[in-house]
Amino acid sequence: MSRPAVDRVAHGGESATLAPAPGTILGHPPGLFLLFLVEMWERFSYYGMRGLLVLYLIARTDATFNPGRGWSKEDASTLYGWYTGLAYLFPIIGGIIADKLIGTHRSMVVGGLLIAIGHVILGISGLGALAHDATGMSVFIAGLAMIVLGTGHFKPSVSVMVGQLYQQGDPRRDGAFTIFYMGINLGAFLCAFVCGTLGEKVGWHWGFASAAVGMIAGLLLYMALRPKFLEGIGLPPPGRANAAPAFLLASVALSAAFGWLYHVGAVARLNDLLSPAVMAVISVIVLGAAAWFVAIQRPEDRGPTASIFLFMLFNVFFWLAFEQAGSSINVFTEQNTDRHFLGMEVPATWFQSVNAGLIFLLAPLFAGLWTRLGAIGLNPSQPMKIALGLIFLGIGYLFMVWAGMTAAGGAKASMGLIFLTYLWHTVGELCVSPTGLSYVTKVAPKRFVTLLMGIWFVSSFIANLTGGLIASKVEAIERGEMTLPWKFGGQADFFFLFVVTSLGVGVLVALATPWLKLLIQGRDQSDAATGGGH
Repeated sequence: MSRPAVDRVAHGGESATLAPAPGTILGHPPGLFLLFLVEMWERFSYYGMRGLLVLYLIARTDATFNPGRGWSKEDASTLYGWYTGLAYLFPIIGGIIADKLIGTHRSMVVGGLLIAIGHVILGISGLGALAHDATGMSVFIAGLAMIVLGTGHFKPSVSVMVGQLYQQGDPRRDGAFTIFYMGINLGAFLCAFVCGTLGEKVGWHWGFASAAVGMIAGLLLYMALRPKFLEGIGLPPPGRANAAPAFLLASVALSAAFGWLYHVGAVARLNDLLSPAVMAVISVIVLGAAAWFVAIQRPEDRGPTASIFLFMLFNVFFWLAFEQAGSSINVFTEQNTDRHFLGMEVPATWFQSVNAGLIFLLAPLFAGLWTRLGAIGLNPSQPMKIALGLIFLGIGYLFMVWAGMTAAGGAKASMGLIFLTYLWHTVGELCVSPTGLSYVTKVAPKRFVTLLMGIWFVSSFIANLTGGLIASKVEAIERGEMTLPWKFGGQADFFFLFVVTSLGVGVLVALATPWLKLLIQGRDQSDAATGGGH
């Protein structure tokens, strides 16, 4: 849930860094804590809506309480994959716009406004007849598109502004990103108890609209306190006119156009681009381009550059499995889990907060563990931590296989199994998190750092999109229409797929670790204190 690297790392260059206002909090400029709160509310809105999305789409249209859209799990998971994937792809464009045209301050405000408006539109799509007709669904899709575009502006900008608070080489920088990272997880932890409860227990669109309140709260706080704590931070390049309103209006127009295209059926044709044959051709082209890019590097840069592409591949395998949290695991929790506790039924969306809560509890322990191991020369290398992360992820899915077998036998699975799944997934995330964009900045050839950062964002897009597409096959596997080499019954077969892929790739990385370490020999392999995986 934390998405540390994509959520925290700066995109490309930074504009002029100014000295922060006098006075500090915990040794840091007050502006850091303002950005912490803004990011917290933005992540509150993102994860609050994400936890409801698939559940809303598959809810029956004829339900006596809180009807949804009656979509199949396949269609809902596919939309989920596109939505979450694009939310990690568009920051590439947003980062360029902020760096070159409007500055991070204006870009963040544009993004926050678009996100807030998008959530309001999601709420409006549930009013009256819109809650049931095709027009309302098209309005909903337009709202999702607006949130994606807003996230593209917001995500890289707020992260860069954290960096702009500090001079290059300031030893407080790593600690600042650690604090900022906790803001991400605090928002992700709180959202389910507000957005999730309202969405499941009052009405889906109350949950969607409540996410807008969080984003609006963050923006109002930012605009009120920016003159005092962030003056001069995030300014556009010198001589640039204020083009932010134009980007705001263009994003609104693009979102409306996308909603209209969905309404006339044009968007459905996008899935035709994802046929196995097309994906195979794209994979060959991508592998060829990566090999060519490595070959054109200086001899001393080829190994580190190749390691970046390999780590991107491992990144995809980790996060496509991890991201089942919002799709297949979320649906299983809602439909096949006994969620009764102390006389009440626990909302399924509350389990979306388990990962973020565990991050708060376990991250300090892991930071101390890596430090302790480093002091005695036993801190695992970057490749070995990736291997451990994948292995722990696979162990977590063993509990989902157990839950799936229980449900296949006609009983409800224990919610303790869901908790144990998230526990092991969080342990895996905390192993993987030292890799990512922070690793790219350390080993990439200096002239290609920004380019490779952008390519890493693409790997996150691929992971989220692929994770959604795989989740769309859960019904086909459960019904036996799609066969796998193992037979546990029901959705256990589907979840065992991630046991095989995660453990398999994890063991492969562990065996290849000596070779991977040779690729990056001579480069700084120290772990970033802030974390950073996705």
